[in-house]
Amino acid sequence: MNWFKRLIGWLGLADKNGDAQRQALMKKVETFPVVSDWILDPFHTHVAFRIMHMGLVEVVGRFKEVSAKIQATSPSFQDLKVEVEVIASSVESDLPARDAHLKAPDFFDVENHPKILFRSTSVQWRPLKRFIMEGELTIRGKTHPIQLEGELKGLVLKDIVGEPRASFELKGEIDRRKWGLVWQMETADGTPVADNIVKIEVSCEIITPKALQALMQLLAQMQSS
Repeated sequence: MNWFKRLIGWLGLADKNGDAQRQALMKKVETFPVVSDWILDPFHTHVAFRIMHMGLVEVVGRFKEVSAKIQATSPSFQDLKVEVEVIASSVESDLPARDAHLKAPDFFDVENHPKILFRSTSVQWRPLKRFIMEGELTIRGKTHPIQLEGELKGLVLKDIVGEPRASFELKGEIDRRKWGLVWQMETADGTPVADNIVKIEVSCEIITPKALQALMQLLAQMQSS
């Protein structure tokens, strides 16, 4: 049983290290500048979804074109508000035929519903900068409430262009049928090809508009040199 004790000890150490990192983040919040208006860093933001295929493996998709307005009037983000806009036709799942099907009327119907929207309605903060975000998700013109579990992951007081930035992770699950995404097939033994439950995963860095402008200029200089 020595291996088991070592494993428990290691897990305990990992928990302590994680708590120490969260406590260090809490201290950094105290010196973080107040920025009321934020936007997404498009180069360090990932909006993805996972859906089980035939009960075997998860298919992972992502949206390449995402923008957001983020508002907060305190450095601790206590009054965090977000409005997100996703270009539905930017969906990718590493299989062109599947991507075409996702854009078709069976799924996102991008010709008639080009945008997926999310607007937060409340944020309930928990210890160590974790939170529950409630909001309204609009897909194919249908709007329903959803709940996401979130976490403030990190803060940088001054990035490479001298501006503050922060990072968040959010996760949640939805039943796609509520938004009219009802396409389904079954295998010969009756197994659904695509699960109805979709996992949502967001990892993002938020920056100031000034920082994005400076970053774009820096990238342009790098490309021309």
